[in-house]
Amino acid sequence: MNIIFIVLAALLVSAVALRLGLVLWRGPRTDGGVEHHVVNASVLRDQFAELDRDRRSGTLSEQDHAEAVQDLQRRVLEEAKPPTTIVSRRPSSKYAALGLAIVLPLASTLIYLRLGNPAAISPVPVQSVPNVTQADVQAMVDSLAARLALNPDDPAGWLMLARSYRYFDRYEDAANAFAKAGGAIKSDPLALTEYAEALVRSSSNGFVGEPTALLGRALALNPKEPFALTLAGAAALERRDYDQAINYWQQLRELLPPDSDAARAVNDSIERARGQRDQNTPSDKLGIEQPS
Repeated sequence: MNIIFIVLAALLVSAVALRLGLVLWRGPRTDGGVEHHVVNASVLRDQFAELDRDRRSGTLSEQDHAEAVQDLQRRVLEEAKPPTTIVSRRPSSKYAALGLAIVLPLASTLIYLRLGNPAAISPVPVQSVPNVTQADVQAMVDSLAARLALNPDDPAGWLMLARSYRYFDRYEDAANAFAKAGGAIKSDPLALTEYAEALVRSSSNGFVGEPTALLGRALALNPKEPFALTLAGAAALERRDYDQAINYWQQLRELLPPDSDAARAVNDSIERARGQRDQNTPSDKLGIEQPS
């Protein structure tokens, strides 16, 4: 790209310099004489015709006509002499042309180097991004944990560590880290939901107790938090509150693109919840008469 730009710029400057140089090399040409005899001959012919009209109309006598004709004939002879045309040519500016051909490209180059940005036409070298392995991430997590052990008063650091543990499916460690995050999660509905998930996955009690309370706080902060709606529906389904589960998941479905895989998965969950509700609802509540 750099070479192409330099070649095109050189060709453009050279073309301009060549055009201007040719003009200066030839020099301007000026004609000093004007061929007036062509114009004067036309005027004399008109005067001859006018004298004939005056003689025929009686305005001019024969003698006066003859004298006037002789005078015009004498002028015609004078006009018939070859005209002297003076052609002058200014000396060509050959030295200026040579100077222009040298100075213009050089000056253009110096001005560009002074005011332009040559680095802009150079391709930016592509730097290879080092591959970060899972072992590298684990090392960073361990380093963060070691730092927090020495300086535990860092809520944002604990939140980062909790999410890192969650990434590695270390839910018990994640739950402990969330508990120490304190102020970093109390107004964050997503962090509260993640904390609830870590508690559920790290114990056999399911959503009973604190996880459900955390989900309630998350939805109070943001009723449209997708992850909180997802887990709140699961918690309702766990306690067999099928209508509440369907309600949460219907709200979640409204937040998703209709044709997305996530929306289809939520629809499947809603249908399963309806099926379980129907299976666990007594026949009399469904309006079906019991056989006698």
